[in-house]
This record gives sequence, C-alpha cells and structure tokens, in this order.
Amino acid sequence: MIRRAFQQEECTISSMNDFIQWLRDHQWLIGAAVVVLIALVVLRRILSGLRRFLRRGRTPKLHEKLQVYAGKSEADIEAERRAAEKIIATSSTGAITGYNTIRQIEAVFVEGLRTQDEAIRALKAVAGNRGANAIINLSQQHTAAGRCTAQGDAVVIRPAVRRQPK
Repeated sequence: MIRRAFQQEECTISSMNDFIQWLRDHQWLIGAAVVVLIALVVLRRILSGLRRFLRRGRTPKLHEKLQVYAGKSEADIEAERRAAEKIIATSSTGAITGYNTIRQIEAVFVEGLRTQDEAIRALKAVAGNRGANAIINLSQQHTAAGRCTAQGDAVVIRPAVRRQPK
C-alpha cells in the first residue's frame, strides 16, 4: 500500500517535471500567444470606440410607430409654435368667459409627451392646424409610463358683443 502511494507520488512529480520542461522548451510559443491575445483585446477596444464614434454623427432611424416620441427638427418646432399661436384662449370648462362659441370643430388629443407644457403646446398646435382659435374642456393626465396626454375640444370663438347703455 505504501509502495503504491510512493509510486503515484513519483509519477506526479515526474509529470510535473515534464510539464515544467515543456514550458521551458516552448517559452517563445507561450509568449507569442500572450502577445496575440493582448493585441486582440486592444483591437476590439479600438473597433468598438470607432463604431461608437461613427454612430455618434448619425441619428438612428426609429420605427414609424415610435416617431411620435422622437425629437423634432427646428422646422417642425417652428411650425408647431406658429400653429399654437392661433389659439387665443383655453378653458377646462365648456365655455370661455367673454367669448361666444361660434362652432365646434372636433375633439383633439395628443399623447406621449414628456411634460404637461409640451402636451398643451402640442394640443394647441393640433387645434390651430384644424382651424380653431380656442380649446374648451381641456384636460391633461400622466400615463403609467410617465408620459403626458392632453385632450380638449377645438372651437372657433369670437368676443362677446357688449351692449352699451343709451
């Protein structure tokens, strides 16, 4: 039993000596493999940085259903601002004090905007593009996703005529 254990120990030591000898004989091969691995890591980092640099200049193309959430160009922002300026009054009730409602155009709705101010500005632009000059029954909500929605009725109004006493 002791003899068998000694032989296994000798075999292990012999194997270890053979391995060390193999490492010494192939030192240049191991060095070359390490250099190649380091070069591959460096090359990968350079390529990923280059890819990031090239992508930085391009705006990614969004799916058409996600275009609502995309940033707007300067021309779109200016057109929206001009359309929103057509709206002279808004109200959360069904009437605007000092004005008569001439005609109701349609209900308007916007969703997916970041803030309530953006939602109201977008709603005014939609109503202005439809020919309205006011919005009544205006309401706004936050969605579960953290976005804002706004809705209301686009109407055409005119100042109420006051009768002067004689």
